[in-house]
Amino acid sequence: MQNRVRKPLLLAALWALGGCQSMDSDELTWQTLHAMDVAQTLNAARDPCYEEQAWLTKRLIGEQPSDASVIAWGVGTSVAHAWISGALEDRGAPVWVQKLWELGTLGHTTYAIGSNHEAGVRPFGSNRDVAGCYRS
Repeated sequence: MQNRVRKPLLLAALWALGGCQSMDSDELTWQTLHAMDVAQTLNAARDPCYEEQAWLTKRLIGEQPSDASVIAWGVGTSVAHAWISGALEDRGAPVWVQKLWELGTLGHTTYAIGSNHEAGVRPFGSNRDVAGCYRS
C-alpha cells in the first residue's frame, strides 16, 4: 500500500482507538476480536486463492477487496459498533437489549474468526494451501 494511503488510514485507526481507555470489557473484547477478523480479511484479500464469503461484507468491499477497502470497512465497523454500544447505554436501553447486542456481536465475530481459520485463512503469515489453486 502506498504511503499516501497508509498515513490517513493509520491516523483514522489511531483516532478510533483513542477511546479504548474508557471502553468496558465487553466492548474491548469485541474490538480485539474485530481486529483479528480484519487481519484475517486483509491476509485473505491478498491471496488469490481466497474470496470474501460473508454476504454483507462481500457486498460492502467485494470478493477480492483492496487493502484500503478492508481497512476502511474495519475502522468503520469498529466506530459504528462502539457508537451503537454507547448509544444503548447512554439512552438507557433495557439491560437485556444491551446484553443481546454484546453477546450477539461477540458470538458472530468469534464465529467469523473460527470459520476463517477453518477455511485456512490466517491473520498473519501464510494461509493454508487450497487444492486446485496456484499462487503466482
